[in-house]
Amino acid sequence: MSKIAVAESPQEWGWAKVFAKKESQALEAGIFCCQPGKSLPLHAHNEGDEYCYLFKGSGVFVMNGEEIRVAEGELIKIPRGVEHLSYPTGNQPFHSFYLICP
Repeated sequence: MSKIAVAESPQEWGWAKVFAKKESQALEAGIFCCQPGKSLPLHAHNEGDEYCYLFKGSGVFVMNGEEIRVAEGELIKIPRGVEHLSYPTGNQPFHSFYLICP
């Protein structure tokens, strides 16, 4: 057993902690928190599909102009290459575990 370094990354919209990022295999995993009134910027992952599990709060994911509401305890899949953004609903931040894999 060994410890895995966690890279913390404060952002304008909240923060992210990356647990695993392996460029050669396009694997990335971590958690992120988005603050009320903020939004993750529009972006895409060309290296793999992204799975986001909201473990606290609720939010909206926008993919191809379609708004998808996600509640605590729900999982969403964002296909490879699809531009998307997300933001919390209400007055509380949302926290999500994410996994990007080929």
